[in-house]
Amino acid sequence: MGMRYLIAGMVLLIGLAGAEQVTTHDFFRITQTVSRSAATPGAWRYTIAPRTAEARRYWNVIVDSWRRTLTIGLGVKLGAFEVVSTEKGLHLFPYCQQVHPGCFTKPPLSGDLQGWKLELVLLDLHNNLDAALADAKKHAKPYPATVTLSRFLRLTVHHDGRIEVARSGWKP
Repeated sequence: MGMRYLIAGMVLLIGLAGAEQVTTHDFFRITQTVSRSAATPGAWRYTIAPRTAEARRYWNVIVDSWRRTLTIGLGVKLGAFEVVSTEKGLHLFPYCQQVHPGCFTKPPLSGDLQGWKLELVLLDLHNNLDAALADAKKHAKPYPATVTLSRFLRLTVHHDGRIEVARSGWKP
C-alpha cells in the first residue's frame, strides 16, 4: 500500500516538473504599444491590467496591500521576482525559479473574495508579467522597453538586460 502511494507521488512530481506555465483563467491582459514620439520612436510599451470586473476587485486589494508593504519598507514577492524598497528606490531581485502560490505576498482578503481564486489571479499575473518581460527584452533596442503593472509598478527593460523599477500611479 505504501509503495503504491510512493509511486503515485513520483509520477505526479515528474508530471509537474515538465510544466512550464501554470494554467489560469485569463484575469489579466497585456496591451502592447509602440511609441511614435520624436524622442523615442519605436520604443515598446506593455501594460498589464485586469481584464474583468472580478479581476479588478482582486487587483485593487492586491495593489493596496502591496503599496502599503513597500511604503513600510518590506519586500513584495511577485512570483519570479521580489521588489524591495531601499533609500535609493525600488529594486527587483530574482525570487522563485519554480513559481507557485507560495511565491507571492498575499494580501488579507475580506468579503466574498476567496483565497483559492486569489492564487489563480496571482499566477495569471506572473504568466503575463513573464510574457511581457520576455518580449520587452527582445524589443529593448535602441530604446528601453517598459512594462507597467497597472497602478503599481513600471519596469524599464534596457538592451543589456538591466531592469529598473519605479512606482506607477502612486507615491508613498
